Amino acid sequence: MGTMGSIYLPGDSPVHRCDARVKIAALFAYTVALLAMPNWWSAVLLSLASIVAAAIAHLPFAVLNRRLVPVYALALFSFLYHVIFATDAANVLLGVGVAVRMVALVAASFVVCFTTTVTELLAAFRFFVAPLARIGVPADDIAFTLALSVRFIPVIESELRSIRMAQKARGSDSTGSAMQKLRVWGMAFTALFVGLFRHADNLATAMDARCYGAASERTSLRGD
Repeated sequence: MGTMGSIYLPGDSPVHRCDARVKIAALFAYTVALLAMPNWWSAVLLSLASIVAAAIAHLPFAVLNRRLVPVYALALFSFLYHVIFATDAANVLLGVGVAVRMVALVAASFVVCFTTTVTELLAAFRFFVAPLARIGVPADDIAFTLALSVRFIPVIESELRSIRMAQKARGSDSTGSAMQKLRVWGMAFTALFVGLFRHADNLATAMDARCYGAASERTSLRGD
């Protein structure tokens, strides 16, 4: 677990000072609203909220844009899928909407992750799932899993960057025709998923070695 870094960027903006529970609730509401948008242009307008939030938080757009590169590739795959199998212009516009929603949702989640520490996120997750413990649901395990998923974000970015550097070193760059670019990115994502499974297996081994789950009740440094 020590290999997993945090993508938190220290700051004193209003977004940084906002309670983590409020940010998670706002992200959930934003997700619902974005997915409920009836057409592509309304999704585009709502996606501007991610840019506004990033600007208020004084986040470096170069860093945010670099983190979004894998999402851009996935959004391109989705758009091309709708274009290839389109029967009319409506399907093409649907592809635009799907791509925009995908980028906007991940960008919004990055804004939350950049402005909230992992400890704050874990505490917020525990707050939201705590009522489930009354009916026997393992709330602490759910919160811990959600926190781990957040900590895997920089691992994914680092893994993909290493794969792309290896591809370029071997002369397999993403220049050329659209099909060549898709083929290169397809191989990169295949290697990425294999690497993530390896990281997950190592994490499971580390948790088992530390006897995770052996105690009947988890403790907290903060005592809450």
